[in-house]
Amino acid sequence: MPKEERPMECIGRQYDISTMPSVSVIIPYLQEDLRLLDKTLGSLLANTPPELLDMILLVDDGNDANHSFADDLVDLHPKVRVHRNSERQGLIKAKVTGASHTESPVIIFMEPHCIANRQWLEPLLERLMDSPRRVVVPVIDIIPEDYTDLYEYVPGMYGGFGWDLEFKWAGTAQERNASYHTPDPFPMPCLSGGILALRRDWWEMSGEYDDEMQEWGSEHIEMSLRSWRCGAGGEAVPCSRIGHMFRKARPYPFHGEASNRNKKRLISVWFENYADRVFEVEPHLRDMSDLGDVSARIAIKEKLGCESMDWYVQNVYPELEKEKKQ
Repeated sequence: MPKEERPMECIGRQYDISTMPSVSVIIPYLQEDLRLLDKTLGSLLANTPPELLDMILLVDDGNDANHSFADDLVDLHPKVRVHRNSERQGLIKAKVTGASHTESPVIIFMEPHCIANRQWLEPLLERLMDSPRRVVVPVIDIIPEDYTDLYEYVPGMYGGFGWDLEFKWAGTAQERNASYHTPDPFPMPCLSGGILALRRDWWEMSGEYDDEMQEWGSEHIEMSLRSWRCGAGGEAVPCSRIGHMFRKARPYPFHGEASNRNKKRLISVWFENYADRVFEVEPHLRDMSDLGDVSARIAIKEKLGCESMDWYVQNVYPELEKEKKQ
């Protein structure tokens, strides 16, 4: 259990969990360490009210026999289950597959090297009940890769991205808004992507993920733009804390052509008159011949009556306009 350093206003806060919707936690994994998986699941089971947890579904994304661990994982608890992909789908499609194998009113995506802190779930559900088209995230604390028994608290950081379409932790909530008071929820112009919660009905209505994107990358920016421009936006909830191990290197292969294709799909659907700003920084993305069919994604955008990219830049993330060529 992490040492107690949550904001004082969060400690001892009472929630009426009898009114809250239940959740399924979906965790894709590939070439993971069993010890870290055990710690992730142990923290979830210890710090989640059992009446709110329907299942923890691990998605084995085509692991070899030495990294599947299915028997070990399901033996941990009756609510832990494993779905196996016979071949690697990639993180984006694995999340979509996992969600399709659950039925809970709320879907939570998580990563396989995390520590769920005390009362991590209740503050997220409280905010989803307040606004069903919102996507919410915890404050993501740090588990040092070389010392995974440690847990380091961080200030509430908001996410952003540049014209290179790469996510970044852009600054603290206090730096962005001088009147901000911890632990109030604060807007996330861009979600980091690995850990988030949303209602199933909004997940399905808003188009899930673009499952023609490959492996991983850009899906977090795509969901962020869709959440803000078509729904109620993205929000960080500081009373919810989850520690995450940020890796120096990935334990599995990642293909640059997949990343570029994902960025092209993102640009073609969502960037509108701002596409040239991206091309100034990433000129190799101008060639759209390999992006595939995006008509289904555009149809979702039209059906939901989404706001423009101009609206997003002016009202949600004006810092983007100030980003310079790199």
